[in-house]
Amino acid sequence: MYRNQILVRNIKHLTDARYFAAMGVDWMSMELNNDPTSFMRWHTFKDWVEGVKLAAEIDAVDEMLLSKTIIDARPDGVILTQLIDLEGISDAELFFDTQYVNLDKCPNDSFSIIHFDEIEADQILELNPATTFLQHDWTLDVLDKLLGLGYMGGICFTGGDEDATGMRDYELTDKLIERLMG
Repeated sequence: MYRNQILVRNIKHLTDARYFAAMGVDWMSMELNNDPTSFMRWHTFKDWVEGVKLAAEIDAVDEMLLSKTIIDARPDGVILTQLIDLEGISDAELFFDTQYVNLDKCPNDSFSIIHFDEIEADQILELNPATTFLQHDWTLDVLDKLLGLGYMGGICFTGGDEDATGMRDYELTDKLIERLMG
């Protein structure tokens, strides 16, 4: 078990979905949009992976897309770039990307995705570790420094491109996840 929760955003292919599920991450997210293939991909991933919660990244301003997401995809979580309240509409956990939503305005019971470059080092340990994910293009040095500070909150990775269908180099990701095993 990892000492920090792990969220992997923007999964675009089954290679990433299967790899990260096998690595035991807590959350994966995929973009859902008005293109029907996004929902087909969602259902394929949902059928192929187990033990990981799935979050939908959607444009919540589009009420039809929001409704379709809640009814059809039934995500465990929803990642948003604007403040909305889904209480009474869905049991999905809410994640707010603080690059677009002010952290102070995020509901107390929601998760915050904070971009590591946008926060001062002395503020990091003041964040609620149970509801915070730090997103960054992680290197071993940067992750080691963060963990050395005693950071216990979530870590956010992003999916990547395949080198060829079914092929991707996970060497760095393996090492980063190994560090999080504590």
